[in-house]
Amino acid sequence: MRAVLILLAVLVAAKVWAQDKLHRDAANEALLAAYRLHAQSACVSRPQTDARGMPVAVGSVNWKQPETAEVLLGNPRLSVPIWQFEHPLWNARFKNPVVRLTVGDRFSRIACDYDVITGKTDLLVL
Repeated sequence: MRAVLILLAVLVAAKVWAQDKLHRDAANEALLAAYRLHAQSACVSRPQTDARGMPVAVGSVNWKQPETAEVLLGNPRLSVPIWQFEHPLWNARFKNPVVRLTVGDRFSRIACDYDVITGKTDLLVL
């Protein structure tokens, strides 16, 4: 009887994991399909400098043909503690979807993060 209960518990856990994985993958693909073109145009129109005003690449970067495009949840570069719910940047740090486009080779990679809610872009060197 114990073996049957353990088997059922494992099957339930596998079912919940599979449904969660399918839901996350479908949501990721839908957000990427909806906002990829917006992210590409915002990254093209943005000056190719980092937050300090220093150029991040020599020449022009082709954001229309990124190597990778992914959806992140929140901007990890914002320094907002998770317990400060009233902080004005809390949603941008932990909740807003961000489309990250990455270009470059294995030696020099540049990413452009497009915040879907605010429409702002950030460049970073990976």
